[in-house]
Amino acid sequence: MKNPKTQNQSIEIDSTEIAILETLINTDDYISGSVLAKSIGISRTTIHTKIDQLKSAGFKINAISNRGYCLEKLPKKLTPQLLFTYGKQLTKDFQLFFYPSIDSTNFEAERLFSNGAKPPFAVFTNKQTAGKGRLGRKWHSQANQNLYCSIMFSPNTQPEKLQSFTLWAGIEVCRSIKALIPTLDLKIKWPNDLYCNGKKVSGILTEARIDSDRMHTIILGLGLNINSTTKSFPEEIRSIATSLRAETNQSYDMNALSIEIIQATVRAYKKCTVSNNNESLSKAWDAFDYLKDKPISLTENGQKVSGLALGINSYGALQIKKNDGKIHTIHSGDVTLKQ
Repeated sequence: MKNPKTQNQSIEIDSTEIAILETLINTDDYISGSVLAKSIGISRTTIHTKIDQLKSAGFKINAISNRGYCLEKLPKKLTPQLLFTYGKQLTKDFQLFFYPSIDSTNFEAERLFSNGAKPPFAVFTNKQTAGKGRLGRKWHSQANQNLYCSIMFSPNTQPEKLQSFTLWAGIEVCRSIKALIPTLDLKIKWPNDLYCNGKKVSGILTEARIDSDRMHTIILGLGLNINSTTKSFPEEIRSIATSLRAETNQSYDMNALSIEIIQATVRAYKKCTVSNNNESLSKAWDAFDYLKDKPISLTENGQKVSGLALGINSYGALQIKKNDGKIHTIHSGDVTLKQ
C-alpha cells in the first residue's frame, strides 16, 4: 500500500499500528500490553508508543493498570489507519492511497498510474483543492466531512463493455447506502448524480483512456456528502445540496462507508466486464430513477429537447416521450427538471 513517487505525498501507513488497531477492534474487553505485544511480535514499549500515536490520530483508547487497553471509540472522519484496516476486506491486489489534501483524486490517480502504480487502486483525501464534476464544473470539497475518492481499473477491453459502468456504479452505490440507511429517499438523476429529497448528495465522474479499439484505463471519481451540515455548504448551493447527516440527523463512519463504496464500484465493474451478468440494467435503474415520469428538458446538438422521462433502455440511454408522442433516445446530455 505504498505509492511510487509523485508530486503529492501520500500517508505511509505503519503496519504495526494497523496490527494493534485490528486486534483492539476484534477484542470486546481489555487486552493486556504483554498479550498484545506477544500476539504482534513487538515489545511492550513499542505498544505504548504506537497506542499514543493512535490516540493522537483520533482513536479513543482507554488504558488501565493491570488490565491493559480497550478501544472505546473510533474516529468518524476519514483516518488512514482505520481506512487501511477496513481495506483488508478487499482483494490483496487492491491498493489504497491516502492524502490529507490534494488537488483532485482523479488527477492523482492518473499521476500514480503514469508513475507505475498498478490498477485496481483507490485514491482518498480529506480535502480537494481542485475537485471537479461533469462538464468541467467545480465540486465543493469541504475538509474532513465528506468522501472524495477515485477508483481506477485497467480493463484493456473493448470500450463498449464499459459504456454502462457509470450507471451500474450509481446503482450499486445506492444499494450500499440504502443497506446502511434503509429509510433514505435515495435516487439517481441520469446519468450520474445521487439525490435525496430533491437535493444532490453525490456526484460521479468517469474518465477513460481509449484508443481506436481498446479501453486501457477507467477512473471513477466520486464525491459523497456524508457528515457535512447544510450550514457548512457555500450559500449558493445550500438550497440544492444535502448530505447523509442532513437527511438523517446522525453522522457516519466515513472509513467503513469508503470501503463499502469501493466494493460497490467493483461490483459495478464486474457487471460490465464478466459474461454472466444476467441482471437487467433498465430494471435495476428503475428502482432509483429520479427523473422517471417527470417533465424534463436538455440541449442536444444545439437543439432543445423537452418531454416526459420514461427511464432508460437496455444500453443506458435516456428515453423521452416528446410532446408529439414520439420516443426520443438520449445518449448524453445535461438534464434539467421542468418546473
